[in-house]
Amino acid sequence: MVLLNNSTSLYEEMMAKAKRIGELAEEEAKQADIDATISPKLADLIRSEEIHRLILPKEYGHPQLDWTTFVDLVSTVGYYNLSAAWLTYFFSAHNAWVSYLPKPLRDEVVASGGFVADVFAPIGQVEAVEGGYTVSGTYHFVSGINYSKWVGVGAFMKFEDNDKPERVGILLDVDQLKIIPSWDSLGLRGSGSNTLVVDNVFVKPEAILRFNKIIACSQPPEAQEESYDENYLYYNTPFYPGFYVGFAAMAVGGARRVVDEFAKHTAGRVRFSGVKENESPSSQRVLAELSMELEAVEGLMRQYIYLMERDKGNAYEGPRYKAIRASIIDKSTQIGVKALLTLGGHALLKGHPVEILTRDLMAIATHITSLYEDAVTGYGRHLFGIETNIQG
Repeated sequence: MVLLNNSTSLYEEMMAKAKRIGELAEEEAKQADIDATISPKLADLIRSEEIHRLILPKEYGHPQLDWTTFVDLVSTVGYYNLSAAWLTYFFSAHNAWVSYLPKPLRDEVVASGGFVADVFAPIGQVEAVEGGYTVSGTYHFVSGINYSKWVGVGAFMKFEDNDKPERVGILLDVDQLKIIPSWDSLGLRGSGSNTLVVDNVFVKPEAILRFNKIIACSQPPEAQEESYDENYLYYNTPFYPGFYVGFAAMAVGGARRVVDEFAKHTAGRVRFSGVKENESPSSQRVLAELSMELEAVEGLMRQYIYLMERDKGNAYEGPRYKAIRASIIDKSTQIGVKALLTLGGHALLKGHPVEILTRDLMAIATHITSLYEDAVTGYGRHLFGIETNIQG
């Protein structure tokens, strides 16, 4: 265990950071719902806690986290507020793909200190020009873009060493782009996932990340030419399972809070008949069911971490990772729905913790990487030996 001082472990320090962020986000949750974004105060706290520097190679002088610590960090923020967990996860994890860019560009991004957003839907139009390329496209659902300095956008491109077009990520400076406020969602309202317009922006070739290269080899471009951080989290993990782990992690934190809130509010309720709700067999049964489902969710999360640690640098089952992750999120969402329906009308009031958490869990479940039916169908195909092209 790495000690940052004589009495505090790295893990404990990360959990303290997460709690500070989560508690402020919970205080501001109602206003974030109205504003459809977190506040500058919360963004500044995430920055001052250096969350955006946690997932970086050791050369940049920040702690090297293990998967359990990172997952628990995101889960702890999620216990208090899932929009904040969403952005805490993104602002840290997005440096993972930055770490695969050529070192001079990577150094520039890290030195700027700015948050990194991304939207890798491959809808961009790329044209070759002298010295590089131009990129155009309109991208929706760009979480955290209000406070980001950099953004990665997706496109398909053709390269001389590949017969087929391949999906790429392109690093852009947000100052060159237009942000359109458009986020008016059921849940995760504080994520500020607005629309981004890229209009004929010039990029150099080194700003283009070929995802196929990452899938083929988890190490960075300079790995064969010079020393690199062999212990860096993402250089030793199947990239996509590692990149998507935060969706499940935050759902676990949200589910834990729902179960705690259900127990607390049930204990304080009295039915019209005078019977205390915590003495009602129906509520006792529901709390038991929710608690067992939470046990299952936490067990699946531990299995996911185990697989990432086991599969580093080796072949891996992408459909299995996706099915586990989607199951965690689906079960967490159902915990929220069951708790809300059982607690009754008072839990429907805007701002009630279970009301907010359930909406946010539903929003996580709609993310393209979380869709349960797609995930389990793909895993079933995989188990029968049918190719799925699911990368995690």
